[in-house]
Amino acid sequence: MLLNKRYATRTPLWLALITMLVLLVFSWHFYVERVAYYDLAYHLFTYLRTKHLFIQNRRFVAMVTQLPTLLAIRTGLPLEAVMRVYSTAFVLYYLGVLLACAYWFRNEQVALVVALAFVLLTSRTFFWAQSELPQGLVALLLFYAGISRQAPVQRHFSTLALAALIPVFIFAHPLLLLGFLFLWAYDWLLNQRFRDPLYYGLLAIGLLTYGLRVILTPAGSYETTQMTFGPNLIQYFPNYFSLGSFDTFWELCGTEFLALPVLLAILTIFYLTRGSKLGYLRLLLIWAFVVGYVFIISVTRPGYTELTYLENFYLPLTLFVAVPLALELMPALEGRWPRWGPSLVAVVLGLVLVARVSLIWYRHTPYTAYQEWITRVLAYTKQFPERKFLLYPNNIDPHHLRAGWPWWALASETLIRSAQQSPDSVQTIRVDWDLDALALAGAQPDALLGPFETLKTADLPAAYSRFPATTTYRKLNSSPPQEPAELDAYIADHRPVTLSLPDAVPVSWPAGQQHTIRVRIAVPEALRPLHSATWVEHPTVLQTAFYRGQSWPSGVAPVTTTLEMDIWQPWTQTLALQAPDKPGRYTFEVSLISQNYRAWPVRVRIPVEITP
Repeated sequence: MLLNKRYATRTPLWLALITMLVLLVFSWHFYVERVAYYDLAYHLFTYLRTKHLFIQNRRFVAMVTQLPTLLAIRTGLPLEAVMRVYSTAFVLYYLGVLLACAYWFRNEQVALVVALAFVLLTSRTFFWAQSELPQGLVALLLFYAGISRQAPVQRHFSTLALAALIPVFIFAHPLLLLGFLFLWAYDWLLNQRFRDPLYYGLLAIGLLTYGLRVILTPAGSYETTQMTFGPNLIQYFPNYFSLGSFDTFWELCGTEFLALPVLLAILTIFYLTRGSKLGYLRLLLIWAFVVGYVFIISVTRPGYTELTYLENFYLPLTLFVAVPLALELMPALEGRWPRWGPSLVAVVLGLVLVARVSLIWYRHTPYTAYQEWITRVLAYTKQFPERKFLLYPNNIDPHHLRAGWPWWALASETLIRSAQQSPDSVQTIRVDWDLDALALAGAQPDALLGPFETLKTADLPAAYSRFPATTTYRKLNSSPPQEPAELDAYIADHRPVTLSLPDAVPVSWPAGQQHTIRVRIAVPEALRPLHSATWVEHPTVLQTAFYRGQSWPSGVAPVTTTLEMDIWQPWTQTLALQAPDKPGRYTFEVSLISQNYRAWPVRVRIPVEITP
């Protein structure tokens, strides 16, 4: 028997389609923020070099998004076009699965879950598209869309084809076993599949596939080193809820994940008021998987607080609330009030989807700021002939004003961004702690220091990257003198350095709030460079402070920011600061200091008003 999985009107399906089409437009518009960032930048760097698939940890679901990108490279499309293909390939895959659920399997309810999976609880992960977790999650939903229409499961070839999807999503990510178990148990209760032997066979295939996955995973690989739940369960016993990861999750429940507690409350009321024993069991199942999954992630990643990465890990939580919402709550509301229930459901669903899609747009700011920073850095480094550079991690964004936290990927990101203009404009900036060792490795003119390997510049196709044959790596950070007499002379010599504020500064700032301001540093030609090393005892840094009628900073502690690189040509840097808590008139100052030593006679001051 085939179950009816359609809504009373087509509106929920159309809202799901519109949501995915908006995400497709976003993926086209924000292609730089998505592709020239973190893993996708490294993957594209690898595709350009090898022109072959790059399947990591046997997560072969990634073939779906990699093949269009490789086809674009092999046909010789410009790099910008390749980047747009790569960015949109992910959303096109998800949209294709949604259409297959809705029009092939005629399962509008699971089609809606596909759309909810990418907006209901997440926003930042839209800009970190590479993860195989959402790619596998969509394959899981495609499997479920076909199976959930059959009660009992039919002995057809289509069932065998659906069963073939199980290894796809199980191998895509180890956490998807939990998503599979939830959907299996939920549908087992929902459609009372207690005497459905083929349905039990699907469970057996899933468990055996996961066992095979574990056996095939080599010791010491990325997969095994990340499986820390067991050891951490022992190490942190019994103080699990004091872990920083739990604190981060509670904070997310009041912001990004607000839909999770709200839907849990609504679903709890829904199941309790229906008075069904199987309904109570489904409610217990939902809560067990939500609580259990959060516990597993929080114990596995006890000190991890980077929100983009965490959002991706928590993605399966969407299943645990979106599936009962789409399969039970919405149809029940439509059936209870046949005249206006469908309209109410459509309006509420539309408002939620609009709000969540708007949040994704709003979240682009730090990712766009990171790409703007890369643009400025590449424009700055054009003054040097080397075209290949080394940068120290501590010099990059100490206050996390941008989304560039995974600095290991900068070598790929800068190469791709610079090669967008033309193959002859290509540059690369490698970031690491041991600049001396890297400089030695990059001393050969044909050396290319990738994020994890040393290559040759000729390994990249000339159609996309042409480095000059004679260039070696140049350090962008060097040390000022540290002996007191030499440092005093260095400070005195650099009195002509100027600081200026290139942007209009607001006349008033709200008290106690965080702000950013840009400062331009210019060094006379005879005194260049202004050294930026942070690994020394007395690094040269920028400091922001507020003064109120005395020579000591008042209202809030001064904030220091490292110079991001040696200053040759004028360089503009963004500084973080916090306004004083007490309202009043202040003098705001940006100055240079030798940290842990003394202030420089180089500063810029402006009057500001701190308002309540």
